[in-house]
Amino acid sequence: MGNQYFKFKQFLINQDKCAMKVGTDSVLLACLTDAKNTKNALDIGTGTGIISLMLAQKNNELKIDAIEIDELAYQQAKENFENSPFNSQIKIHFGAVQQFETNTKYDLIITNPPYFIEKNNHSIINLQRAKARHDNELSFEEITEKAYELLTLKGVLNLILPLNEAIIFKQLALAKGFFCHQTINIKPKSNKEINRVVFNFSKQFCIEHTQEFVIYNLDNSQTKAYIELTKDFYL
Repeated sequence: MGNQYFKFKQFLINQDKCAMKVGTDSVLLACLTDAKNTKNALDIGTGTGIISLMLAQKNNELKIDAIEIDELAYQQAKENFENSPFNSQIKIHFGAVQQFETNTKYDLIITNPPYFIEKNNHSIINLQRAKARHDNELSFEEITEKAYELLTLKGVLNLILPLNEAIIFKQLALAKGFFCHQTINIKPKSNKEINRVVFNFSKQFCIEHTQEFVIYNLDNSQTKAYIELTKDFYL
């Protein structure tokens, strides 16, 4: 998915200005997020804008605030929104979510967050890409704090993380007062280890449901589950 643009069924994602291109993580997160009964959503670190656009396609009454701290990514997402059929549903904000002020309480907060915890990986020469991938400017604690502040009582926080970081984030979220409604363990293949986790957190007590999702068959073809999940978006 490293092209300068990526074409979906109902919109086009230009990504030449973004360090983080369209990837399976964002597609999975958006596809696995229930947006049916959601009135408003906050997309933290929107990047190319892909998650906001996918959610808008899922629910044409959903109003979305998308926030992005990187100026080039902000400009890219703004253009992608303006060139899509869903522009009226999405409002983009430039800046850090820690300073984001709103009177809105959200039914859904969604993020594909920076996930290298407190590491300065000097092999990443591209500083824009480093900003998108490392938590120096948006820590897990700050995500849980802001989400708890901005969610409605029944609102949900959905995000995707690598396994080790997911374990750390879950501990922080539970300590903050969240309950984990759903854990989806993602495997690239059935014979591989879990490499991503999709979480659904809420302020309301619940029994946690855990399931497994496999992307590829052993012959490298996409599983029926993945094809079914993404059929409304992929050409």
